[in-house]
Amino acid sequence: MSAPYAVRRQHPRFNVDVQAGVTVANNQLEARTRDMSRAGVCLVAMQAIAPETEIALELVLTFGEGGMSEPLKVMGKVAWCTALFGAYQIGVKFVKVDDDCGRYLDMFIAFLDGTLAPSGSLAHEDDTGHGADPDDPFAF
Repeated sequence: MSAPYAVRRQHPRFNVDVQAGVTVANNQLEARTRDMSRAGVCLVAMQAIAPETEIALELVLTFGEGGMSEPLKVMGKVAWCTALFGAYQIGVKFVKVDDDCGRYLDMFIAFLDGTLAPSGSLAHEDDTGHGADPDDPFAF
């Protein structure tokens, strides 16, 4: 008997709605993210993209009033595409993730999961750089 679908996921998904620039064969289109994990992203767009199509993505997080992250640029491959109330939901797996892109992707996900503050510092550190958890036996 197989495990429930959510248990089989290698990486947790985070609901995130950000503008996504998508480039498909030199054509640019706009989409929005629905959710994202370390392994891929679910997009909502007005145009369908066929499965197995390689695409370039540019994702930018927004921090309140006018604050934005540096663009996360990553390559992806469309895993599936389904019609969704006049638009399309598109599942994309990240591919060709080199070390630099992987570090930026990890930072992007760390912000989404709350372990990285927008300034780039760890959200759970105090001003000494150590964990602020009073139950941490290794905190100074």
